[in-house]
Amino acid sequence: MNIKKIILLFFIYIITALPAGADVIWPSLYIVKGMLSLKVIILGLIAELLFVKYFTKTNWKQASIVTVLMNLITTFLGIFLIPISGLGSEIVFDFVFHAYDKFGIGTFHWSHWLVSYVIVILINTFIEGMFIRLYLKLKFNQIFWWLTLANATSVFLCFIYLIMNMGKLE
Repeated sequence: MNIKKIILLFFIYIITALPAGADVIWPSLYIVKGMLSLKVIILGLIAELLFVKYFTKTNWKQASIVTVLMNLITTFLGIFLIPISGLGSEIVFDFVFHAYDKFGIGTFHWSHWLVSYVIVILINTFIEGMFIRLYLKLKFNQIFWWLTLANATSVFLCFIYLIMNMGKLE
């Protein structure tokens, strides 16, 4: 097995295992766990389906196909990208701005949750926007704002789920 494959497999293992049993955690790891909840998936798909149906002017079948496919892709990529982005935001907060030292802002301060929320929305919007652009041949600038709102809605549902289950998540 060549070295590139070993590094890739190691990277995939670390990123997927990290949310499952991390000793060091940050908000985006909780977000990934919440996004994989069946309740959040179903409610998020319904919310995004309504946006896709209304703004793409497709029929219900086509809107359903687009919604499911774009969310499958987002889920697969998001499992990797969301924890990495969350770690990146932690590095920026702690090592660049020295947020804890200067302001007493730790990892689970509301500002970290807010930044994580925005990053997740933008990641989802970009991935889903590229899919819609390729699949439905729509321009990204035509879909960006409504798709951002759709993703804000589904990620908000994830946050509600996390708040309601905070003591139960492990």
